[in-house]
Parts: sequence; structure tokens; C-alpha cells
Amino acid sequence: MKKLILLTYTFPPLSTGGTSVVLNMCRYLPRNQWEVIVVTVDKPRGMAVDKTLLREVPSDLKVFRVPHGKASSESDTSGKEQNSLRRLASFIAHNYVLVPDRVITWRRKVLPVLKKIIADEKPHAIVSFGPHHSLHLIAVSAAQQTALPFIPFFGDLWLEDSCVEWPSRLNRFVESLLERKVVSRARGIIATTEDSAGYFLEKYEKICPRSHVAENGYDPDRITRAGSPVPDTNHLTAGWTGNFFANHSPAKLLDGLKMFYGRNPQSKLRVKMAGGIDRSSLKEINTEPLKGRVTHVGHLKWREVPEFQRNCDVLIAYLDQHRGSHYKNSSKTAEYLASGRTVLGIVPEGSMAARIRNPGRGYIVHPDAEQVAVMFENLEYQWKTSGLRVPEDFEVIKITFSAENVMRKLAGFLDEMAGP
Repeated sequence: MKKLILLTYTFPPLSTGGTSVVLNMCRYLPRNQWEVIVVTVDKPRGMAVDKTLLREVPSDLKVFRVPHGKASSESDTSGKEQNSLRRLASFIAHNYVLVPDRVITWRRKVLPVLKKIIADEKPHAIVSFGPHHSLHLIAVSAAQQTALPFIPFFGDLWLEDSCVEWPSRLNRFVESLLERKVVSRARGIIATTEDSAGYFLEKYEKICPRSHVAENGYDPDRITRAGSPVPDTNHLTAGWTGNFFANHSPAKLLDGLKMFYGRNPQSKLRVKMAGGIDRSSLKEINTEPLKGRVTHVGHLKWREVPEFQRNCDVLIAYLDQHRGSHYKNSSKTAEYLASGRTVLGIVPEGSMAARIRNPGRGYIVHPDAEQVAVMFENLEYQWKTSGLRVPEDFEVIKITFSAENVMRKLAGFLDEMAGP
């Protein structure tokens, strides 16, 4: 069995979209003759944590946890009033000092540990999973000093991540040089969509190594087809799960719902939202016309998500329009398709829309308030009359998105990358 070092900040108990990807690697790559050895952070702070996720880590998995320290916090003054000088210092630090991100301060502690693990375990390759993209730079250094094949896994793109707003041209220029360094020194690249893989080939041409598309898959041991519709025939229940952060907000969704309920005050549509939402949006949810019709149920535990999905008629996938949105596909897409529920994609045209439309037979609407309102009107009408479209070709969904198949294909790519 070959050995793989997986350098990742995203690991239980951290609960993000990337956590499911990393867990799928740890669970299914060993079934394809790749032992995964995880190097991650100890006692992470500044991101959503779900301690129940620790139960999902395979008992025989080797995990090395390296402390990060105070710098692992997003902000030392979280929840406190900051004066203007502190805000300025924080802005400068996060945008011009901690480049490409705050995890770069972990390098000093993790790099020596990483090199020792490589010397002791004698792995066949090292994969860095980002964001955070600092991990790619750390892995490059470790690979160069140990002659180990280096393969960055871009869960989201670096320069074209639609959730990131660049503070200046200088900042973007510096990070473009760092991205080029990572690409030029990689043995291969892993991306989550064909469009993302194509981005590297188009931009870097001759210096771009071979790429592989590892879909954001679902764990078949956790997500199963939801079965018959929810028993509440009095309401059309739509659900959303995830986290809004950075410039990713539910504004267009909420604006569309306000228009919809304003025109349809007797509507039977009820919307449930689970996960991280900003305070401003929570305030909107608790005011008319959304109050009582749209509810925020808070954060769900890992194992509570499938039940939440089973109790929805429609599952909402949401992605706002920003630069790079067409490259992105949420880790929730596969779960939604596998659940058997109707999927509504409030997303720009691109990778995510294509997957929801086919094989999901889902509904797609651009993230525009008026268009969202009209779509909900159409959905409620179909729900009352002909019925809603649901996925049908579950064999295609399984072949494309099941973590068993995704990781089997990834193992084949790793076999090639680890060769001479």
C-alpha cells in the first residue's frame, strides 16, 4: 500500500464545506491502496467547529496535530469593539502581511514536523488541500527538501475564488506570483470541476502539469435517497444548508422571498435555513414579510443534515454572482442530488448549474431578486398541480458523485503521479 501525506487545515472538528472532501479521502483512498497520513492543526480557532465530527474520523487513521497558536484566530478582538487604529492594523495584517492568508503563520511550526513525518513514514506523495492556500506553499517547501511528488488539491480556486475580494491590485499581483510558483512545481493538480482544471491549463499552458477532476462527492454511508415526500402536504418546504461568509451572502435570496411573499401573502411556501448566516440577514428573517415564513434553525450537527434534507420538498443551492462563480461547485450539490429531493439552484450559469440541471433535473434561476420571486411562484404552482421534478437517474449520480467512485478515480491519478 502506498502512503500519502495530506496537509490540511480543514479537518474535524472544523466544520466547513471542505471537511466532507477530506473525510472522503481518509475513508475511501485506503480502500484503493493509499494509506492517508493527515497533518493538520491542533485546537483550531476562528472557524465553525462541530466536535461530533471527531466520531467520523476513521479509528485507524494516522493524524498528526500541530499547534498553530494565537495567530490561528481570525481576530484577537472577536466580539469586542475595536478602535480605528486596531481596525487599520487588522486590515493591513490580513491583507498585506498574512499573505496569502493567516495560516502562513503556521509554517514555522508545521514545516519541521512535516519534514520529520516524511522522513519517518517515507510516503509516495504529498497533497495539500486548500483553501487555505498557504498550505500549498508549505507543501512545496517540504516536497522540494525531500524530493517528494507534490500535488495541490484546489477545493476552491486561488485567484478566481468568487468568495474572495482582493483589497488591491498589488495584493492580487503578489498572490498571482505565489500561485504560479505552486503550479510550476507541482507534479499534478487536483480540481473539483472541469472548468477549474481548464483555468490552470489556459493560464499556465506549458508549465501546467496534468490535472485531475475530483468531484465534490457524497459519502454513500451517510447520504441515502430520501424516499417518499415529507408528510406535511399543507406546506411546500424548502431548505438550505451551509455557511455564508466573506462576500457570500443570502441577500438576493431574501430579497426574492420578500418580493414573493409581498405578491403571494397566502403562499404555502415555508423556507428553513440551517448554518452560518450574518446578523443583518438574521434580522431580515425576523421581520415582515419573512417572519414566520422563513426560519433559521441554527447550526446542525454533521449527522443531523440528512434528516433535515429528508424533511424538505425542495433543497436550495445558492451561489451569488461574483468573479469566478462559474468555476465553483458547492460540496452540497452532490448531497442534494443523492437525496432524491427537488433541487433549486439559485446560481449563475457554470459548473454548479450544469450539475444541478443534469443529472439532477433541477431548476436553475439567476441570483436576481425578481427572477427568484418568479421561480418560487412557478415552483408553488407546479407543486399544487403537476408536481415537482426530482432526480431520476441515480446510477449516473452514483457513478459521478459517490465518494467511492470519486476516490477510486483519484487513487488512479495518484498512482500515476507517484510513479517515476
